[in-house]
Amino acid sequence: MNQLFWNAYKRLEKEVLTLSEDIQFDDDQTRVYSSKIGDLLVRTAIEVESLSKVLYFANGGVQPTGRDLYFDTDCIKLLEEKWLLSKKTIFVSSPFFYFKDEVNLTIKPLHKAFKRGTSSSRWQQAYQAVKHDRINNYKRGNIGNLLQALGALYILNIYYRDANFDSVSDKDASNIDWGLGSDIFSVKVSHETNSASANMIYVKKEDYDECIYIVKHTDDTAKAFMKVMQGVNNQIIDQTLKVFIQNLNDKIKSGEITLGPESKKTQILALIKENEDEAMKSTLEKEKFAIKRALENLRFEAVLNHHQF
Repeated sequence: MNQLFWNAYKRLEKEVLTLSEDIQFDDDQTRVYSSKIGDLLVRTAIEVESLSKVLYFANGGVQPTGRDLYFDTDCIKLLEEKWLLSKKTIFVSSPFFYFKDEVNLTIKPLHKAFKRGTSSSRWQQAYQAVKHDRINNYKRGNIGNLLQALGALYILNIYYRDANFDSVSDKDASNIDWGLGSDIFSVKVSHETNSASANMIYVKKEDYDECIYIVKHTDDTAKAFMKVMQGVNNQIIDQTLKVFIQNLNDKIKSGEITLGPESKKTQILALIKENEDEAMKSTLEKEKFAIKRALENLRFEAVLNHHQF
């Protein structure tokens, strides 16, 4: 992967951190503006434009006929359709920033970024205004808009890098630095639960759309676990059916199950449930060591959320 875009991001990030040595980055200062901040905003947004176009073509986009390619309504719109970027969430986690308000700590910088004009995000509107008429839009080159634009560039860089992690220590991925190289931001991660699904590689969590990374069981170990559990389920079904047929014949012969259609149906359902519970209990006891081994063999990985699940 070409490091050009990440290096450009890190240079901008370094300048923002240097700026924070002179200006207190806190909830009261998000509208602080200056020529330097306006310049950083424009430079950051230009990088967003460039990188979004690279990602656009890399993901199946084509040059429009008879007009220019737009970074927002063409490029980011395509990426939005693929990855739902408008909901992707990052955290402002630098120890040198002093935000307390959640609106400044947890942000979705690509929200509405696939639109244009007054329908687009605040930082995009500020970028266009400062770029084309800086004198009359001086105040829009402020800390709040700059951090949102920088966050958008951070997310696009992550998708451009497209890195997965296969050496994840546990379900919380506690060995991974989720800043992913940033000294300002970190990504929202959907962590695996303690349980494992018997019929799905990955079970989507409520925050799936917001998360940039997903911690999950590896495909190989999840499939091995599923194979064990499918075998257990098949045994339960076979044993339930076998015992049920024998018990049903015995109960009909003894007169315990009457021939009335409704009462017969109720009694049969109760018998199925009873036999199923017994079959499940005995099968789980019989296969408990195989299930334990399959659970112990589960391993974790962290994958970029391309909305593949």
